[in-house]
Parts: sequence; structure tokens; C-alpha cells
Amino acid sequence: MVGDGTGFLKQVGIETLVALSPDYESSERLQEVFRNTKVHIEELLKLEPDLPKALRQFSEDQAVRILTIHKSKGLEFDSVILMAIENETFFDGPDANRCAFFVGVSRAKRRLVLTHVDRRDIPSGYTKKWELSRSIQSEYCRYGTQFIETKIEALKPSSSDDST
Repeated sequence: MVGDGTGFLKQVGIETLVALSPDYESSERLQEVFRNTKVHIEELLKLEPDLPKALRQFSEDQAVRILTIHKSKGLEFDSVILMAIENETFFDGPDANRCAFFVGVSRAKRRLVLTHVDRRDIPSGYTKKWELSRSIQSEYCRYGTQFIETKIEALKPSSSDDST
């Protein structure tokens, strides 16, 4: 059984939690978060009685992971968002760029979102060359579209699957 959070609160301190979210200043809201967390952990423990394994699942459940394409190799996700599919953001050779892009799009199991902008302001403190105007990397977006269409086709039932 998971506790009510008071021991955790004593160890961490309310100031630390409020620094994470001002929403936690409200004791009612904080108790609600503790209750929901407790219920969720108890549900996970029913599926996986080993606490460390259950907590690993808890940390992955509904999580948003922000990774470089290279760090995503070998992983799969229901949804993948690739940002800045622009000519100005790919800076290796053409073959290496295509490979990196393929690694990125092939991580998606169900949803793939590709984004681009027409203008990207210079980040504060950035001193290297920077192009404000951006252009979509059309070749990669075409590959992404083909990848999505291929996955859709693979999910469609074949005519031999019809029972009519």
C-alpha cells in the first residue's frame, strides 16, 4: 500500500513542490495529486507486483520524451513529432541527413507529425551563422508522406481477409 504523501512532503518540503508548480500551493490540489498518484501506483502494482518495475512503468506512462534522432535509435513510440523539417536544420551530407530522417520517422508506430516554419528567430545568445528565413525540406516531407501512406496500407485489411 502506498502512503498518503505526508512523509514525502516532509522530506521534500512544500517550497520545492511549489517551485515545480504554483498549483501545489493549494493543499486541496496537492492532496488530489497525491491521491491520484497513489491510485495510479496501486493499479500498476496489481499488474506488476515488483515496486521498482511498477515505478519504471509509472514514469513511462503518458510521458513526453524529448530526444535527438540519434538517441531515439532502436526505440518506438505511438506518436512522434519531428520538428524543424527545414533545409536550414540539416547540416550533414545528403546521405547522412536522409538516414537520420529515416531513423526519426521510423520511430512512429501510429502517428507522425512533421513541422516547419517560414521564419525562425535567432535564439538569445546564439552567435553563429543563422538564417531567419526557412524553407521546408520538401524531399523529406515527401518521404514522410510516403512512410505514412505505407503504414496506412499495411494496416488496411487485405481483400482475402473479407468474410463476404
